[in-house]
Amino acid sequence: MPRWRNVHRYVHCDSVAVPGATLPVSWCDGVAMVWYRSEQTRLRHVSDRSAGPQMKKDEAETFARPVRDVAILAEELVFRPCEPAAFKLFLRVWRRPGQSLQTYREWWQESFGPKLLQRLDDEGICRGYVQNHARPETSRGTVPAPICDCVDELACDDAVACGVAIREVLAANEAAAAGVLDVKAIWTAETLLYTL
Repeated sequence: MPRWRNVHRYVHCDSVAVPGATLPVSWCDGVAMVWYRSEQTRLRHVSDRSAGPQMKKDEAETFARPVRDVAILAEELVFRPCEPAAFKLFLRVWRRPGQSLQTYREWWQESFGPKLLQRLDDEGICRGYVQNHARPETSRGTVPAPICDCVDELACDDAVACGVAIREVLAANEAAAAGVLDVKAIWTAETLLYTL
């Protein structure tokens, strides 16, 4: 389709059940991810009307709610590129009301992220770790208000061990983690559908 000319990569991650998982689960049918090479290609993609009618029809037939209501526009911070793995975990994170976005992000990026990666490495279960920090709503309204503050992606082959590691790293940083309101897990299996 012509509209895909500005897309760099597109994957679907279908939700899977993980017996024995300890993280609180936010159940949905799955997660889709779209990557752009630049902000310019993203803007060209959203303004391209050549395939708009077909895309809207496909969306209405496929999804229970409009994609814009459950989407997040994020900036990617790659701790380790994700390799193919049995599981892809999406960890949705919300900060507490009153916690500044800057303070939360600094802690999540500079403290929690490195400690989690080290713990996963110590156990030999990390196949990739990426933080996707929501872009704040713009004054012009071109970016919708984010549905959470961050979505971490973790690729692993042992979902139960990964979940335990996340809970324990959060608990070990209890004072700093007080700024985190909630985390919810979505366990998935990833399928690459398009790459440029």
